[in-house]
Amino acid sequence: MTRYAIKRATPRSDFTVAIEWADGSASKVDFRPEIARGGALASLGEPAVFLHRLFVQSAGESLAWETSSGLFDFHADELWQRTHAKPVAAE
Repeated sequence: MTRYAIKRATPRSDFTVAIEWADGSASKVDFRPEIARGGALASLGEPAVFLHRLFVQSAGESLAWETSSGLFDFHADELWQRTHAKPVAAE
């Protein structure tokens, strides 16, 4: 079960995605680290794929791309944590 739901997602040419959440908040996720790791996710580094094949899946439960290597999805809860986690204070 998803705790957070994605209402809308807009891919940007800098390989980030602007996310509008169901609770009304907004955030931006940077996918460059995943792309830089290479392997199957390297196909997301193709602008035609990143910008035109993104969709919100399963009533907001994840962001997904259909690529020649298969379907890649990122769960909404994980994306929420990446963008809303508070930094740990140094002691």
